[in-house]
This record gives sequence, C-alpha cells and structure tokens, in this order.
Amino acid sequence: MRFANSIRLLMENFKQVFKLLLYRLVIGVLGIALCCVFVLPELKEIATEPATQTLVESFKKIFLSMVSHDHGSPSDHIQAVFGENGNLKAFFDFILTLKLELLLVCLGCLLVYLLKRFADTLVYFTIGSTLNDRMATYSDTPFMTAFVGNLGKACAYAALYVPTVFVLDMATLAVCFLLLRFLPLAAALFLSVTLVVLIQSFKLTFTSPWMPAMNVDDKKLGEAIRYTSKREKRQVGKMLAMYVVTTYLILIFNGMAAVFTFGSALLITIPTSYFLLICQQYVNYYTMKGKKYFITYEKIETNPDHGDSEHFFEYIEAMEKEMEISIDSNETNE
Repeated sequence: MRFANSIRLLMENFKQVFKLLLYRLVIGVLGIALCCVFVLPELKEIATEPATQTLVESFKKIFLSMVSHDHGSPSDHIQAVFGENGNLKAFFDFILTLKLELLLVCLGCLLVYLLKRFADTLVYFTIGSTLNDRMATYSDTPFMTAFVGNLGKACAYAALYVPTVFVLDMATLAVCFLLLRFLPLAAALFLSVTLVVLIQSFKLTFTSPWMPAMNVDDKKLGEAIRYTSKREKRQVGKMLAMYVVTTYLILIFNGMAAVFTFGSALLITIPTSYFLLICQQYVNYYTMKGKKYFITYEKIETNPDHGDSEHFFEYIEAMEKEMEISIDSNETNE
C-alpha cells in the first residue's frame, strides 16, 4: 500500500519533477563553471608544456604511420612513446612536478561537488515541504514560498545529511574497488551492485524520518532524528524492504532509459527517481504516525494501520471504544 500510494502521489504531483529538473540543470551548470575555474588554468599549463606537445605529436605519427606508409614504421613511433626514456615517461615526470597544484585542483573540485550536493538537498527539502502541504491540506504551495520559508531548516538538514551521505558513499566505493581488484570480474560486479543497493537502502531507511519530522511536525533536526517511538521502530523492516525494491527498480528504470534513448530520457527519469524517494519518505512518515493524508482530492488515506498485523489489535480496541461510546450515547438519549 505504501509503495502504491507513493506512486500515486508521484503521478498526481508530477509537475514537481520538472521543477527538480530545472533546478538541477541550473545548479549543474554553475557547478561545472566553478570546476572549470580550478581545472582550466592547470590544463592550459599542461597543454602548453613541451613534453605534452611532443607526446601529442608522437601519437599523431603513430596514427598516420598506421594509415599511410609515408610516415615511417609504426613500431619506431611506438618505441619513441613507450620506450624506457620515451615521451610518455617525460610527460609523467612533468606531471609529478605538479603534485601540489593537482592536489589543490582535486580539493577545489571536491568542494564544488559538496556545495552542489548541499544545494540539491535544499531543493529536496523544498519539494518535500510542498508535498507535505499537498498531503495535509491539499494546498498548492508556490515553490519559492516554500524555498524561502524553509531555508533555515533546509540548511540545517543539508549540513548534516550531505557529509553523512558523502562519507558513506566514499566507504562504499572503497569496498567496491577492493572487490573489483581481488575477485573475478563477474563475482565482483555482482557483489558490488548488491552492496550498493543494500547500503543505499539502509541509508534511506535510517534518514527517512528526518525531513518529514521537520516539515510535518515542525521538529528541529536533533529532535527529528530521535522522534521515533519503539512501536514505530518495528516498521523499519518494512521500510528497508520497500527501499531495496525501489532502489533496484530505479537502477533498472534509469539503465533502460540510458540504453534505449541514448541518455536522453535520463533528463526525466533521474528527477522522477528523486521525487519518488521523497514521496516514499512522507508516505512512510504519515503511516508510522497514523496520520491521514490526501492522495488525490477524492481519496484520503484514512486508516493506514488497518490490516497491518503490528497494529491490528490497536485498531480493534479503538473500534470497540468507539462502539461503546456510541451505545452509551444512544442509551442516554433514550
């Protein structure tokens, strides 16, 4: 039911996908421009270095010698490049003299990447806020109103979320690198994909209530992290299973879009995937807290715990109390 309601919310509020797309494109262009500020001066210096120009000319000679006999033997040009004291060695010797400069370039690009992730998280918080207004009162909050109104909370959320996710992602990549290095390729790829899916699912499950708690119940970040009762923690297994399935579906969905449309459809499928995850966060939160929410104007999810084995007896007890109150009220009237 949670997955179906998330899909329905996604389709009913699909215009949010285009807002995500536009925002991410703008932030992406700004990020590339900032990276160019760090990268282009060093690339220009490397390109103008005699060792680089000599290496490029050597590769040109290798190519020309392969397509025409007028430019000598290919083996002679290959030896000039890859020999013990060849042009390639001279090029790498020059690169080694730029260790500090290249380190600063990498740190600059890393900083830009983290700033981009921070900015992306701000828009996810904003989209979540507008989705919450839709689910709670079926109101249509303007994007900029939600962005400005939630900027403080969004910054606090992003300041914790982005570094946490970055460290987790780097650790995942490190483990995948070790698997690819020490295991056969097929086994390494299988285990790497499985590991990525599981870790991302655990991350989504762990962080899922943070943003909704700040938007729905106006909690501060510290309170939002702790705002889960023991009864609600019992639903972690259901959330984890749903996120595992969702992560696999997102991989398949985007993989097919990349292959069959030469990457064109990714403009839609990637923001759609992010919005689906946001919908799932809020559906999970509303369900855990037993809150009613609009799916469409005509459909309200009124009894999210009905039929849930963990809450069945609580539901029966509540119904019995309502019936007793109704009977007492009728007897009083008589």
